Amino acid sequence: MRHWYALYTKPHKEYHVSSFLQSRGIETYLPTIQVRKNGQRKTEPFFSCYLFVRLNLDAGLSSVRWTPGLRRIVSYGGEPAVVPDHAISLIQRRVAEMGELDYPSRFQSGDRVAIKNGPLKYFEAIFDRALSNRDRAMVLVDLLGRWTRCEVDVSCLEKLRCPHPQPLPQPFDLAQGKP
Repeated sequence: MRHWYALYTKPHKEYHVSSFLQSRGIETYLPTIQVRKNGQRKTEPFFSCYLFVRLNLDAGLSSVRWTPGLRRIVSYGGEPAVVPDHAISLIQRRVAEMGELDYPSRFQSGDRVAIKNGPLKYFEAIFDRALSNRDRAMVLVDLLGRWTRCEVDVSCLEKLRCPHPQPLPQPFDLAQGKP
């Protein structure tokens, strides 16, 4: 009897694993969502590093276990864990209802921010840019009279609202050695 099983892949290999298994005649389900980042639309896996396969366990898992990009089959007690059909149906329905997600940045380049936690707690900085990891950002901190780029967790930042805005100092460009 065919059942659904969850597969754990290497990072960013969900599409590769799904395509490889489909080319071998194995039914796969990779839940994806449409996201808009920096004005561009992208399709991303809903579950990072996971996808589902439907197959007959009696036929053996050897064709699945050695798939390039696959880390392991999700198991409990050494046995592959069956994902109920109704769980897959629920995921399919919920993902279809979501539509397009937008990840607007709370900060714009040049915003004055305060660092609330971590080793730079209580420092003021200038937001430079969001990094590819959604939870990290690059900020410019005035350390000993020099603008220094620092990578921080976005959750540690708070936008400053100055009642009397002052002109921002020119950040020092480390690559070119010019302001």
